[in-house]
Amino acid sequence: MSPRRLPAEVYWRRRFLVLAGVLALAWGTITLWPAGGESEAPAPRASATAPASQEPTPAAQEEETGTPDDTTVTLATGEEACDPESIRMSPQVPPDQTVEATVTIQLVISTTASKPCTFTPKAGDVAALVAVGDTAVWDSEVCTTAALIDDPVALSPRWSTVATATWSGRGSGPVCAKDEGWASPGKYALRIGTLGGEPGKTTFRLAEKPAEKKPEPKDEPEGDEEPEPEDTADDA
Repeated sequence: MSPRRLPAEVYWRRRFLVLAGVLALAWGTITLWPAGGESEAPAPRASATAPASQEPTPAAQEEETGTPDDTTVTLATGEEACDPESIRMSPQVPPDQTVEATVTIQLVISTTASKPCTFTPKAGDVAALVAVGDTAVWDSEVCTTAALIDDPVALSPRWSTVATATWSGRGSGPVCAKDEGWASPGKYALRIGTLGGEPGKTTFRLAEKPAEKKPEPKDEPEGDEEPEPEDTADDA
């Protein structure tokens, strides 16, 4: 006995149920799965707390308040004489020095002593030499009575004092006469220090003496010419 064929309506109902199931499954998948396939991180929320104020840096404080005023330091002084062996000297000669004139020398002086003292230079305490190459121009061993430093210098440990010394600009010659010749223009070397102390040295240049300007002659005002006398002879 052959199986009985079902009516076509039954097949159509089964197909409709299967299609409805497929559509329902697809709709559920689309609804439940997030769009794009990746979950987006929540946007950060703005904080309502203000940032803590920062203290200004020293540079910022300087810009706001300006450069502080110079501070005056008062150094301790001592009446005790400085030991020449504890003196250190560093010479500097300002530029624009010329021949036939006194040469100014700046001395940076310090002491290695542990207490304040006063350096009172005497003839023979300071050894100085002005030379051109190996040739001495002015030597303190010849000019033993000429002191480059005249005034006492107060010194304190770990501090330096600037003192002014002067050189006549003349050579020492054989006897250090007052009318010795002037040093010539050119480059010189200076070495100076105390006996037993730490000397210093530097180089400097003497320029030509500026030429004196001759006064320009003044133009004399032109005066009025005197009129020539007229002939006053009577007619004959």
